[in-house]
Amino acid sequence: MGLDDEISSLRGRNDELGRLELDIVRVLAIFNGISWISEIILDIVKLRGHVPDYPLTDVMLDRALEELESSGLVSVESRRRGMFPSKGVYEDKLVKLRDLGAVRRALAGDEIYKGYLSRQMEAIKRAMEDIR
Repeated sequence: MGLDDEISSLRGRNDELGRLELDIVRVLAIFNGISWISEIILDIVKLRGHVPDYPLTDVMLDRALEELESSGLVSVESRRRGMFPSKGVYEDKLVKLRDLGAVRRALAGDEIYKGYLSRQMEAIKRAMEDIR
């Protein structure tokens, strides 16, 4: 199955895991194809503007990422990450879209994805007007 078909299949699913997988793909597309696993849940809440209507737990997130990785949409790798403002580090997982451009094209008609981008552009526009 090609990438467009994978995204289309996710958009057609109405189960909790499928909705979470699609939200993960949306978040990754918004943030240039990459995110830390520890930030994805909060980013989904930002994307939606509220807590989603499905369980948003670490266990569900791990299951969704396993499925997305096995389908070839994302890669997940353990990495060390700095702890700001301390000098410590910790293990986190870096999640990357395998083909950001293709995912963005596949999401071009997605209302949730477009809605988030539109809200962000409006916020930037208002901030620029306030500077003047």
